[in-house]
Amino acid sequence: MLGISHSAFAQQEKSVATTTQKLTEKREQEFQEIKSMVQSLLPVHATDATSTIWTLEKCIAYAVENNLQISAAVLNERMANLVYQQSKYSRLPSLNGDASLGDSYGRSIDPTSSQLVTKGFLYNSVGLSSNALLFGWFQKKYQVEQYALDQEATVNANKQLQDDIALNVATGFLRVLLAREQVKVSEAQLKLDNDQYTQTVQFVNAGKLPELNALQMESQLASDSSRLVSTQSDERIALLQLKAILNLNFEQSFNIAAPAINMEVVSSLDNLPVAEVVYNIAIQNQHSMKANTLKLLSAYKTLAIAKAMQYPQLSIQGTLGTNFSSNVKDIKDYTYVGQTTVGYVSVAGTDYPITQPDYKITTQTRPFSKQYTDNIRANIGLGLSIPIFNGYVYKTNIQKAKIGLVNQQFVIETDKQKLKQNIYTAYEEAKSSSQKYVAAIRAESTSQRAVDFAVKRYAVGMINMYEYTSIVNNLYMASSSVLSSKYDLIFKLKVLDYYMGHPIKL
Repeated sequence: MLGISHSAFAQQEKSVATTTQKLTEKREQEFQEIKSMVQSLLPVHATDATSTIWTLEKCIAYAVENNLQISAAVLNERMANLVYQQSKYSRLPSLNGDASLGDSYGRSIDPTSSQLVTKGFLYNSVGLSSNALLFGWFQKKYQVEQYALDQEATVNANKQLQDDIALNVATGFLRVLLAREQVKVSEAQLKLDNDQYTQTVQFVNAGKLPELNALQMESQLASDSSRLVSTQSDERIALLQLKAILNLNFEQSFNIAAPAINMEVVSSLDNLPVAEVVYNIAIQNQHSMKANTLKLLSAYKTLAIAKAMQYPQLSIQGTLGTNFSSNVKDIKDYTYVGQTTVGYVSVAGTDYPITQPDYKITTQTRPFSKQYTDNIRANIGLGLSIPIFNGYVYKTNIQKAKIGLVNQQFVIETDKQKLKQNIYTAYEEAKSSSQKYVAAIRAESTSQRAVDFAVKRYAVGMINMYEYTSIVNNLYMASSSVLSSKYDLIFKLKVLDYYMGHPIKL
C-alpha cells in the first residue's frame, strides 16, 4: 500500500485550488465577453428624429406617384386619350392649302394662259381643297365610339395596375413588420438565455451545478445570438425590398410605422366575407374586369367598322385656286412711229401699197393681285366610292373582326374563372390562417407556461440542461408560429379587400 505524505497532499491541494481559481477566472472572463456580445446584439430602441416614418397609406400613395410601371401606364393613358380626341376631330371636313413657285425654261405650256411658249417664265399658283364624308354607313361614328371605349379601358388598366402595386406594397410592408417582430422575439429569447446563463455561472461557481451546464448554456446563448443576427439581417433585407418597390434611394432615411391591429377582431371568422359575395363584388369592381368588358364592346365596334367599309361612301369635294405667270403682260404705253407696208394690191395694172400703223409698245407683267383676281377658279362636286373588288380585303377584315370578338369573349370567361378560383382560394386560405393563428396563440401560451416552470425546475436541478433548452426552443418556435400566422392572416384578408375593391390599409 502506497502512502501520501502530509506535505505532498498539501502541495497537491494547493495545485488543485490554483487550477480551480484559474478556471473560475477564465469562466468569468468568458462570461463578461459573452455578456458584452449579447448587449451589443440587443439594440437600444431610441427614436431617430431625423428618420422619416412611413405609414402603409403613405407608402402606397408614394408608390402610385413614383412607380415606373405606373408612369408608363400613365403615358399609355395619355396616348389613348389623344387618339380619342383626334378621332372626334376627324369627323370635321378636311381643309388643305397648296402653293407652288417655279421658273420654267424651254418649250412648255404656260399653266396660266395654256399657250405653248419657248421662252422662260416665272409661274406661281395657290389653292385650297376640302373634302367631307357625307355618308359612310356610320364608319366615323363607330370609330369615335371605339376609341372612347379603348381610352376608358386604358384608364381602368392603369387603375388595376395601381391596385396591384398597392397590394405589392402591402406585402412588402407586412414582410418588414413580420421581420421586426421576429427580431423582438429573438431579443427576448436571447435576454432569457443571458439571464439564465448568469444564474448558471453563479451556481457553477457555488458548486451547485457542474461546469458542463455552463458550457451547454454558453452554447445555447451563442446559437440564439446567431439567430438574432439572422433575424436582424432579415429585417434590413425586407426594408430594402420595400424601398425597391417604392423606387426609393437605398441611402435615403426610411422607416415604417407599426399600426395597432386588433387581432381579436381580425381573427374572428364572423368578419370573414363569404367567397361568393366577394366574387360578385369583384366582378363589378375589379378594374381588370371593367377593362375586359370595354375591350369586348370595342371589338363589336371593330366589326361594325369592318362591315361599313364594304358599302359605298358619299363625299363632297371642293377646290378653290388661282395662279400667276410672268408671260401675262399689260400694255403700259405706246407711241405712233409711222406706217409700215405690209403688201400690195394691183388695180388695173397698177400696184398700190397696203400699209398699217406702226406703234412702239411698252408692256409690263400683270401684277400678282390682278392675276390672282382674274384667274380665280373654283369647283364643287359629289363623289361616290363603290367597293367592287379589292382582293377580299373587306371580307377578310370582317372575318378578322369576328375572330377578335370571339377571342375577347374567351378572355373574359377565362379571367372570370381565374378570378373566381383566386377568390375562393384566398377565402379558404384566410379561413385556414385564422384557425392557425388561434391555434398558435394557444400553443404559445402553453409553451410560455412550460418555460416558466422549466426555469424554476432548472434552478433547483430537477431538469437537465438539454430539457431546459428544448422547452425554451419550443417557446421560440411557438412565438415564431404566432407571428407568421398573424401576418399571413392579415395578408390574406388584405387580398380579399383587394378583390372587393376596398382601399388597402391596416
